[in-house]
Amino acid sequence: MTDTGQTPRAAETRTDDALDETWSSPPGLLGRLTTVQNDVIGMRLILTGLFFLLLGGSVDSVVMRLQLAVPENDLVGPQLYNEMFTNHGSVTMFLVILPIFEGFAILILPLMLGTREMPFPRLGSFAYYTFVLGGLLYYSSTLFSAVPDAGWFGYTPLSGPEFSPDLALDFWVLGLGVAEVGAIAAAVEIIIAIMKMRAPGMTLTRLPLFAWAFLVTGFMILFAFTPLIVGSLLLELDRGFGTQFFDPDAGGSSLLWQHLFWIFGHPEVYIQFLPATGIVSMIVPVFSRRRTIGYPWLVASFVAIAFLSFGLWAHHMFTVGLPALVLSVFAAASMVIAIPAGMQIFSWLSTMTAGQVQWKTPMLWVGGFLTMFVLGGITGVMLAAVPFDAQAHDSYFVVGHLHYVLIGGVIFPIFAGFYYWFPKFRGRMLDERLGRWHFWLLFVGANVAFLPMHIVGLMGMPRRVSTYPSGLGWGPYNLVSTIGVLVMVVSMAVFARNLWVSWRRGPEAGANPWGADTLEWSLPSPPLQHGFSKPVIVTSRHPLWDQDDLHRGDPAVQRVAEGMASWPLKWRANLTVTSADARPEEIIRIAGPSIWPMVAGIGMVAIFAAELLKLRLGAVAGALVVVGAAIAWNRPEPIEMTEEEEREFESTYAVPVRVGGSSSIDRWGMGLALLFAAVAFATFVLAYFYLRLENPVWPPIGVASPSIVTGVAAAVPMVVGSGAVLIARHRIEGGDQRGLATGLAGGTVAALVGVWVLWRDLVGLEFDSMTHAYGSIFHALGGYLLALAAGAVVITATVLWWSRGGRFTPRRHNPVVNAARYWQAATAMWLAGLAVLYLGPALT
Repeated sequence: MTDTGQTPRAAETRTDDALDETWSSPPGLLGRLTTVQNDVIGMRLILTGLFFLLLGGSVDSVVMRLQLAVPENDLVGPQLYNEMFTNHGSVTMFLVILPIFEGFAILILPLMLGTREMPFPRLGSFAYYTFVLGGLLYYSSTLFSAVPDAGWFGYTPLSGPEFSPDLALDFWVLGLGVAEVGAIAAAVEIIIAIMKMRAPGMTLTRLPLFAWAFLVTGFMILFAFTPLIVGSLLLELDRGFGTQFFDPDAGGSSLLWQHLFWIFGHPEVYIQFLPATGIVSMIVPVFSRRRTIGYPWLVASFVAIAFLSFGLWAHHMFTVGLPALVLSVFAAASMVIAIPAGMQIFSWLSTMTAGQVQWKTPMLWVGGFLTMFVLGGITGVMLAAVPFDAQAHDSYFVVGHLHYVLIGGVIFPIFAGFYYWFPKFRGRMLDERLGRWHFWLLFVGANVAFLPMHIVGLMGMPRRVSTYPSGLGWGPYNLVSTIGVLVMVVSMAVFARNLWVSWRRGPEAGANPWGADTLEWSLPSPPLQHGFSKPVIVTSRHPLWDQDDLHRGDPAVQRVAEGMASWPLKWRANLTVTSADARPEEIIRIAGPSIWPMVAGIGMVAIFAAELLKLRLGAVAGALVVVGAAIAWNRPEPIEMTEEEEREFESTYAVPVRVGGSSSIDRWGMGLALLFAAVAFATFVLAYFYLRLENPVWPPIGVASPSIVTGVAAAVPMVVGSGAVLIARHRIEGGDQRGLATGLAGGTVAALVGVWVLWRDLVGLEFDSMTHAYGSIFHALGGYLLALAAGAVVITATVLWWSRGGRFTPRRHNPVVNAARYWQAATAMWLAGLAVLYLGPALT
């Protein structure tokens, strides 16, 4: 008995109840809107992605296949068909697959990693709202009878103002742009969770392969989606402001769009594929009853695919007239990437053959994945050969290849993961019989639908045609493909039936119905809101198979775990670890429910919607809402623990407590935000020099080179401001409140001066942004530098406001540190950007 007269089990239950109350969302409608719980956000992403799949992935595909079932069909006209295939591709690529995978990650990672929550739960909430609101903005095009019709790739000049002058392509650019912001926000959340929010002892060499796959994917999203956002901005500037980025007659280049799009587009295929391989890598050892063979090689293959995927975007541009040497390089890269993919296949097959495979429903989906992805990969290597691609390009052979890769390589693993983890989060099993019917109908239907496309493509049928003449021999193959798609629809109906019945009456699952090896299966099904009451300690890649007691290990780590278990349960405490060896690093407070992420999401969509309607003041108002909401959700919260209490805990348990903010998590958050800014900056610079190479005279005749003196005058204030903010950081570390305020105020003023100098030069230039591409890129890059400086003003002024009343101390001043980091990076980009603008013409 304990001192209170309770049994240990009763005390444990009381602790669980108290923790659950602390981590639960508020009740009622307000609670649903403000919740930041990872299980709720993750489930919402998955379900919303499935909803968009129903709209764009199912309905459109059925109608298109019915139209193509027989020659010279008139079920739908060419215009509606163009709208449908544009919607089908756009929704599938932007609103279905990646959001579902990010939902899987946010839902599963905290439990799999042995932690209680994601590091920035409010950022996860913001990611969801921007995703769903962006999708709704895109779909609202039907209300204006302005449905996008230029393909999911939006090639210029077809998507430009000359050939698409109405609002249709604005809906495509702006609606999907909002969703892209959400994808990047979720990626930041996922990366930091995997690097910092793990159980003690879960080193990088013990990290579940699911987490490895999402870690690599998160970085890929930052590097791939950012150029797309910049490219979309340039396209919208052409459409809405009359710039000339993509007009060859005014110094622009239509191929610039293809480069920017496919720098995103081909890595996007692997951004969708790598999470699928993470799911497969979790399921194969469980149902083979064998530890993963080739774990290091699988990790290496994830990283190799990520790097190689950014070196073969011109794989999609073999027929645009690139030099032969360039074609050879990209063809070789397109073939080489098959090597790490093959390593994965052999690792899984080796694990399966070395074990005893149990063909439960999740494993059936893995078997289907292996079959279809290998077939899709073979045709991908065929298309990597330039001569073959020249013949098959824009034919139905490419359509068949793409769908084998996406259906077999992505959708099948999604269903494998759904059947595998559904019992954990619902507490009930999906019906095995209906699951097998679902699998076989989809497997047969997919092969019947997409295999004939390869044949008809080799017979000469082009893609993106709404009908075709009879007598060419294409009709029977198209009819078979249509039958296959209808079988796939039946399979989805079986899945819906299974989900509906099992959700209400499925057999109870228990904690670990599959006998799995990772930490999420150590918890009840469904788990409590806070997940783990006491931090677990990991000493193996397969903790549930190899460890008898998850709370035993290094005595120092056990002491930290005991300290957290006995913690006063008044705030959301969580443990962070060092990135590589997973040693306890800090105990931090996780942010709770807030309305501000939703407000920021509404503000973000308001910016894009106002630009859609050319209400420029509305876009400014939306930007102010986003900035205000971001400041509000990051505002320092009341601290429920004194510095003396923190030190007392630290002296007892030998781990720092950071109730006022985590230095390590904040460092990662700001670092990834700056990485996004740097990739965007690099994309602007790439566009500048690409256009420079396209123009033999730069600047164009009649336009003088910009004044270097002006560039120097704009550079000096930012350098001074960066130094002032750095001094402010050093002052507060010494407890100097006055020095802190002086440095922050000086930085704010210096940034304002730099903004004024550059702005004054941009508006006073003798050339505008609408006559020639030189003026367009000069103003665009200059505008981006102004945005960086404006960010410095907002951040510094906000931190200065927060510092009133001595809020920051030598121990608690993370916002000041982050402000200094931002200033250093922004100043570096500011100087490099000014060098490009004012020295670029002279150097080239």
